[in-house]
Amino acid sequence: MGLKSICRGLLFLSGLVCLSAFAAGGSYQIVAVSNVVFNSIETEDGTLMSGYLTGAGSVVDGVGLFESGMTHSTECIVSVKKRSQGNDISATCTVHYGDLDAKMFMLFERKAGDIAASDAKGGGISTILGGTGNLKRKSGECSYTIKYLDASRSITNQDCEYNL
Repeated sequence: MGLKSICRGLLFLSGLVCLSAFAAGGSYQIVAVSNVVFNSIETEDGTLMSGYLTGAGSVVDGVGLFESGMTHSTECIVSVKKRSQGNDISATCTVHYGDLDAKMFMLFERKAGDIAASDAKGGGISTILGGTGNLKRKSGECSYTIKYLDASRSITNQDCEYNL
C-alpha cells in the first residue's frame, strides 16, 4: 500500500467524520429579549390580536453549530386569538445569526398562559422550519417559556434540539 493510498484513505475517513458530525445536529439554549406592538379587534368569540415583534438574544449553551455567546436578531409576526377558554398564540419568525451569515425560520405556538400584560407568562413549542446558508436544511423542535415585563416587552428562554 503506497503513501498515496494511505493519504486518500485518511482524507476519506476524515470527510466521513466531518459529514457525520455535521449531519448529527446538536442542541442549544437561548435567552432573548423582545418588543412587540399589538393591534386588536373584537370578534364574535373574543379578541383577535396581531403584532410585529423585534428582538435579540444570545446562545447561553450550545453543542454543534451554535456556540455559547453567539447572538441573533429576530423579527416575527404574532397572531393571538383571545377567548374565554384561553389563548391560541402563534408567531412566525425569521432569526438572523450574523456569526453564521444565515437566517433560520421558526414557528412558535402555545395555548398556555397570557400575553401582553405585566407579569403574563406561558410556555410552548417552537418548530425549526429551515433557513438560509448553512441553516438551509435545519430542522428541529424547541420548548420555550416567555415572561412579559409589561404589555410590549418580554424575555424568552428556549431549549432546542436540531438536525442538519
